Amino acid sequence: MELLMSNPRHLITSEHMLEKIWGYDSEAQVSVVWAYISYLRKKLAALRANVRIRASRNAGYSLEIGEGGDD
Repeated sequence: MELLMSNPRHLITSEHMLEKIWGYDSEAQVSVVWAYISYLRKKLAALRANVRIRASRNAGYSLEIGEGGDD
């Protein structure tokens, strides 16, 4: 989440996340990134957060900040 928050609205590839979070020498697969993105989305939904994680097919993820408003 920190990586997305520090780069709002910028596309970050799954591979870049994998390298930055788990390191170059990690044996983790890109599916680990997908799983954690899923967890983060569920947490954001539960918090009714004003942000969402947007996926761009075969490109990566970005943090989209919503407009303020009444719920």
